Amino acid sequence: MEHTVSTFRNYFKKKETEVGTKSPVPQIGFRISFCESSKELSIKVIGARQLPTDYAGMRPTGYLVKVTFYPMKEKFETKIAKDSWPTINEEFKFNLILPSKPSDDFLKGTFASFTVYAVMGKEEDEETDQGAKRLPLKRYLSFNDTMDEIMVRTRSSFRKPNSRRRCSQNAVNNRRIIGTVTYNLDKKSFTQRLRSNIVSTPDIWRNVSEITSGFQTQPRDGVKGCVELTLQYGISEDGTNDVVEVSITKFRCSLQTMRQHEKVGGQLYLKITAFEDEDLVQKMKSDKFDPTISLRLEASSSTLRATVNKYNMQHMKIMVRLMSRNLVGKKTLLGKIEIDHKSAFWKEVVSSPSTPITKMVNFE
Repeated sequence: MEHTVSTFRNYFKKKETEVGTKSPVPQIGFRISFCESSKELSIKVIGARQLPTDYAGMRPTGYLVKVTFYPMKEKFETKIAKDSWPTINEEFKFNLILPSKPSDDFLKGTFASFTVYAVMGKEEDEETDQGAKRLPLKRYLSFNDTMDEIMVRTRSSFRKPNSRRRCSQNAVNNRRIIGTVTYNLDKKSFTQRLRSNIVSTPDIWRNVSEITSGFQTQPRDGVKGCVELTLQYGISEDGTNDVVEVSITKFRCSLQTMRQHEKVGGQLYLKITAFEDEDLVQKMKSDKFDPTISLRLEASSSTLRATVNKYNMQHMKIMVRLMSRNLVGKKTLLGKIEIDHKSAFWKEVVSSPSTPITKMVNFE
């Protein structure tokens, strides 16, 4: 009996190990065509495969792909697909900026970026569309509406079909970046001729590479995230009212770190404190925000100014802490940054008074 139980236990452990080591890799499919007469480029998102279905215990409500074409930086987004193996088949058109001098290699330096998102909850466009479907007649008339209101609603309902597809500013909190694919355009890749003046690539499927955030990869040692920190030192006439100013304008972390923040629960905030001989001189807290991979902070809500005596500068210490506070009020320290007279950052600031110095600093 014991042997049978042990056999079953080993079997399930083996299965768990296999699942953990052979997790499916997300993929995205696309095709790019080019019109030789109009110099117009078309990018068709065919679909995606093996997209993740779990984020810290939450199931995505849908998926979308953002297509960005460089160097023009034009951006479009697909509609939200519900399936983790979606068939999308949406096509977007981009106008090429041709060089002033004629060249056969006019695609040189151009590339397309495909960023795949998991949507957590409903987005504004989706809610608006669903509201319009639930109340189709309300868009046109109501017995309580004036004629001017009816005309305004009628005009707004006849908008261009492609206008909503252009990338809009959506809340980062409702999206999770699955990864990205970058494809460099090369004239040799257009091997299929669809019509007399249109050439196309074959269907291309690429593995989606995970990214940490927007455009810059987080340093390897910044596993707890990092902030863009500006430090400035101002000298007074008598040296007794010198000012140290600390500002934080950006927060960034990896996708894995954001998932850990979600598991902790609650909202995040940054706490900045200034100490002199371990005595508190000044403190402030930023506005609370939900777990995210990238956030721009208002300087007015994340700046600390402390008045110090220049003869005590060697005893000063600045501390930045990333905190989480859940619904029951429990606080959790997620990372901290300490800057004192021994750090290179501090020495650089003190040696250049009245000059703000900005650096990306990792939490420890």
